[in-house]
Amino acid sequence: MSHSPLKLNRRTFLAVGVAGAGALAIAGWLRRTPEPVAGSATSNISVDGHDIMRAIVPVMLASALPTEPAARAVAVAQTLAALDTAVGGLPQAAQAELAQLFDLLALPPVRLAVARIDAPWAQAAPEQVRACLDRFRGSSVQLLRAAYDGLHQLTFAAWYGQPQSWAAIGYPGPPALA
Repeated sequence: MSHSPLKLNRRTFLAVGVAGAGALAIAGWLRRTPEPVAGSATSNISVDGHDIMRAIVPVMLASALPTEPAARAVAVAQTLAALDTAVGGLPQAAQAELAQLFDLLALPPVRLAVARIDAPWAQAAPEQVRACLDRFRGSSVQLLRAAYDGLHQLTFAAWYGQPQSWAAIGYPGPPALA
């Protein structure tokens, strides 16, 4: 039995739009006020966002990070701090969109249905996180691809913006100004 591809008609488009708007409204209603992350006075990312990125960063940067566990943990922590700073420099609209993404991914039904991660992000297995990122990157749904692209760009900018990562790629650093 052959399945025909999903036809996007006006009714389907409106139903998906209403469902998406409802999910965003619920996420906004359930959203916790961003709390400072331990060890920082302010934070540009919610606690849920930090949990999500704490799961994503080591997976996205797997081969770039140090292999020694203590050095790896320090590198991940520094990257999370740099990521938080980078988010603070984004336009307010981009910060709001990122907050919405984190809010949605933190909701257990969305985490299970969309990310296919059965544990809270703080306990997510790296294999599940990798599979989630691969699905987002290769999805036929443009919104999931855009989510992947945004998370990828933020993660890599935060990592490669740090001087300690430059040696691994042969970058000597910015030229000295006379």
